[in-house]
Amino acid sequence: MTSSSEAVLARYARRNFWLNVLDGSAFTFGISLVSRFTVLPLIVERLTDARWVQGLIPAIFFAGWLLPGLFTAPLVAAQPRRKPWVLIATIGERLPFLALGIILLTMPDLPASVLLVIVLSLYAIFATSAGLTSIAWQDLIARIIPAQRWGVFFGLQAGLGGLFGIGGGALAAAILAQQPFPQSAGILALICFAAMVVSYVFLALTVEPAQAPIPTRPFHVFLRGLGPLLRRDVAFRRYLFCRAAIAFGLTGHSFLTAAALERFHVPAADIGLFTGVMMAAQAVGNIGLGALADRWGHKQVLVLSAGMGMAALVLALLAPVSTWFFIIFALVGAAQAGYQLSGFTLVFAFSPPAERTTYIGVANLALAPVAAAGPVLVGVLATFTGYGMIFVLLAIVGLIGMAMLHWQVAAPVRAEQVA
Repeated sequence: MTSSSEAVLARYARRNFWLNVLDGSAFTFGISLVSRFTVLPLIVERLTDARWVQGLIPAIFFAGWLLPGLFTAPLVAAQPRRKPWVLIATIGERLPFLALGIILLTMPDLPASVLLVIVLSLYAIFATSAGLTSIAWQDLIARIIPAQRWGVFFGLQAGLGGLFGIGGGALAAAILAQQPFPQSAGILALICFAAMVVSYVFLALTVEPAQAPIPTRPFHVFLRGLGPLLRRDVAFRRYLFCRAAIAFGLTGHSFLTAAALERFHVPAADIGLFTGVMMAAQAVGNIGLGALADRWGHKQVLVLSAGMGMAALVLALLAPVSTWFFIIFALVGAAQAGYQLSGFTLVFAFSPPAERTTYIGVANLALAPVAAAGPVLVGVLATFTGYGMIFVLLAIVGLIGMAMLHWQVAAPVRAEQVA
């Protein structure tokens, strides 16, 4: 990094910090209104009773989020700035919710099968666009936010969004209770889009100086470099294995709403309240776990978060009444907060700055098969065994990953410096 670039970053450090906190907070609020843990499963359940289709929601999300990074990482690394890429790619994250809202409000009488295809197709566009954005956005944040403030930044960003999401959950509960389906979902989608427009404005105001790009490498050369990287960095390889096991366990969270609807026939308004509780826990979790990670370490926070995530699955199995799901979704919110917060930061910490985009790409690629194919397999299994059995199996896998991360993976030196 040149001295002029460092001077620009120092001059705009406070501005960039708060603009991107507000960007992420507005985005988090918007996406909470169509949460993949609560509202989207409700929409799918209203359109089909096939359990395996519930597995398509996390499968689409993770395939879209993770796989494009394999192709974009070398292209992003060759650019002097990350912001232009992000501003173009992220448009595809926002427009699908505008389209979804308009369709559900103006054509509510379409056959359920047609609406289901439209919902999943638009969600796939959102997820793929998120994947095209993710590496550039992550590296943008790593460039403009000082390393020692990563934990506070991610915690405050998602925590503030979670606080807004509490109100969003109450709003969702009211809309779902008072408006007929699917118009209620259409209204939520339009509010989501409006929040994302506000988010985009904050992002566009970010100041990023140009830095020396890495020369573009042919894609096959990039692929050939992945194996040596994993052989060289044993700790990172072990971390990826453990994170994949934890991620597979956390897949169960995507089936909790469907399980509650099936067992207890909870009203739609309660799904909005579940969202509010989850977002409140996510807010507290992001702020609290972010501060804890900066003192205790991100590896330890990831272990703690995995434990909370698996506890949610066990409680869902044991729940005698639907009110237990308020506690369950509180655990989901806290667990997902810590998983995202420390999962991101540990990848940053393992990677040398010059290889950061490659490390992010490798991390996404390693997680993709489990995160994309796993939910579909779990959904198919649930068709034959019910949700209880899959909660048991996923909790076991997640606990194994958590234990191995705690005892078998050394925290990277840069993580200790960040903490």
